Amino acid sequence: MRKSKVVTLMNYNLTDFGNAERLHDMFGKTWKYLEEYKTWLHWDGHHWKSKNTLQACWAAAEAFQTLAEEIYKLPAPEDKWELERRLRIMTWLQRSKCNFRSKNALLFLRGMLESGQF
Repeated sequence: MRKSKVVTLMNYNLTDFGNAERLHDMFGKTWKYLEEYKTWLHWDGHHWKSKNTLQACWAAAEAFQTLAEEIYKLPAPEDKWELERRLRIMTWLQRSKCNFRSKNALLFLRGMLESGQF
């Protein structure tokens, strides 16, 4: 992941809504929610595949883990406050991997997708 993308993803609020925005930026157009079927769809590069909420939660948790790893790989900051900020973000991302947080982020994302916000 490019450094500029990591920095953008770090700037979202440390909330479930902020996580929904992160997921939208990370998932791009590869995830959709179909309200009429109450299911998530994932584009695998060839086909749209139906995914249940638990599978979408796993994908969200994996995305949060990936972002935390990318933040860790950034060059060490000289500023003590930036280091503390990164640690806060990585701690939030680790907590966000739990099913409750991932599901909340997906609920926000679903609402944003359905409303045409993205």
